[in-house]
Amino acid sequence: MRLIEPNTGLSLREAVSRMMDDNFVRQDRGLPTMPVDVLETNDSILVKAQIPGSSKEQIEIHYEKDILTLKATVPAEVAPEGGKFLLRERGNGDITRTFRLPFPVDPEKAQAEYHDGVLSLTLPKLESARPRQITIH
Repeated sequence: MRLIEPNTGLSLREAVSRMMDDNFVRQDRGLPTMPVDVLETNDSILVKAQIPGSSKEQIEIHYEKDILTLKATVPAEVAPEGGKFLLRERGNGDITRTFRLPFPVDPEKAQAEYHDGVLSLTLPKLESARPRQITIH
């Protein structure tokens, strides 16, 4: 935060404007995040990822050798002509999350939905990875 020195010739309005620019208008943005929940059931893994601001066309899902990768592009919002942001906290840009799954899944039977900014991905376990009951003879 830049302090306003006394007797600098700045009006109160200029001082407040400078303070707002220095502390609230952030042009140098970090990348957005992708909070994720991963849930295991007996038959599958359910992944839910928050990706607000993206369309389903801007999301990619890759699975190879027990590695799941989620990629998304969050577009930047442009201020209308004559407008300027006073506060800008929502990130934009490309984001990626990568996970090593603890067992193999069947990508051919995977299902993905994107609704209200949440990607829901169901990855069925391969039959060999599912728990089994062993009978005692």
